[in-house]
Amino acid sequence: MHNIKLMSTHNTRDLGYLKTKDDFKIKKKKILRSGSLYKINDHDIKMLKRYNVKKVIDFRSEKEFIYKADIRIANVEYINLPALPKKESSSDTNKHSDSNLLELVDKNTGGYKMLLSTYENLFITKEGLSAYTNFFKILLDNHDGSILFHCSQGKDRAGMAAFLLEYALGVSLDDCYKDYLFTNKAMELKIKELSPVVLKQSNNDKSLLPILRDVFSAKIEYLNKAVETINKNYDNLDNFLTNILKVDIKKLRKIYLEK
Repeated sequence: MHNIKLMSTHNTRDLGYLKTKDDFKIKKKKILRSGSLYKINDHDIKMLKRYNVKKVIDFRSEKEFIYKADIRIANVEYINLPALPKKESSSDTNKHSDSNLLELVDKNTGGYKMLLSTYENLFITKEGLSAYTNFFKILLDNHDGSILFHCSQGKDRAGMAAFLLEYALGVSLDDCYKDYLFTNKAMELKIKELSPVVLKQSNNDKSLLPILRDVFSAKIEYLNKAVETINKNYDNLDNFLTNILKVDIKKLRKIYLEK
């Protein structure tokens, strides 16, 4: 994994360097994953230009896409592919705002159960299936420059896009899992930033900190829930990619892999 050190987000990296089971590797500067870009500054823009970003795919809700819009980079196309139904997208009510964290870190809903539901809904709702189908269509039509895809933290909606893409390219399931969990290095910084905010807003209720961690962590249980949902509804990952999302695996690998 190759981290890209942006000042505005901790979770941006190039999927180049990941190797497949048959000793190919993903091309550098072709596929980037990230958290949202609505706070990027001139330093970050210059960095992304070095990676020749031509398209940005945003898996956030339409409201997030509009009201927390990515800072636009000249000559870059921005595409919104909401991956969750409106009622499931917590950010529709601005819950990801630091000023409103207690709505997200809620004892009644519980972060862990909420995230398990999110990972299931990514693969059984029309929004999720449409988002990932179109994600691969865009990737298969890319012949110039790199594509960056993201959600709010680059952890869940974008995390599953990365997982599916890596698996489709022939990365071992074990390495796909490792890349998903690698996000926690970035999330540790986010949790460290948000912990004092939660404590301040809750009059020092430390029982909320484990819920905060559940919400902002990439847990193996979440990924297992996603894979379990795919296997239950579509037999297996290969069938899901080929027959549900209609991915041309051979073409995809030709575009993004090299020896």
